[in-house]
Parts: sequence; C-alpha cells; structure tokens
Amino acid sequence: MMPNLVQLDDNEIKMLVVAVRQVQHTIAIAEAQSSAAGEPLADDYESVREAYERLHHKLSGLIGGSAAGKPRIVK
Repeated sequence: MMPNLVQLDDNEIKMLVVAVRQVQHTIAIAEAQSSAAGEPLADDYESVREAYERLHHKLSGLIGGSAAGKPRIVK
C-alpha cells in the first residue's frame, strides 16, 4: 500500500509553520496560566508540546533549500 503524499509549495509550508507557531504560543500561554493558578498540567501535555516542536522543526527544514519555489512531496 502506498503512503499518502501531499504536494506543498513554499507558501503553503510557510503557512503551516505559522499555524504551528500559533499553537505553540497558545500552549505556552496555557502552561503559564496553569502554573500561575497552581493547577497541574494535563497528563498528555508534554507529549503534545513535543509533537508540535518536532513538526515545527520538520516544516522549518523544508523552507528554502536548493529546490526553493518548487513543490515538495511531504510524506
């Protein structure tokens, strides 16, 4: 079975990076508010935060490079 592939251009990848950054910012705010209120973080908080960090790193690595301006296949 062939994996699903998505073709994205530089602008689409940049928009995804911006969306991921916004989620990371929202996570940081929620963490600060929970900490200030003395409330514990959700059990899966750390794994979700790390998943968004990995996604941000992967998408950021796709921006620019030798094939700038050409569509990329994202697996």
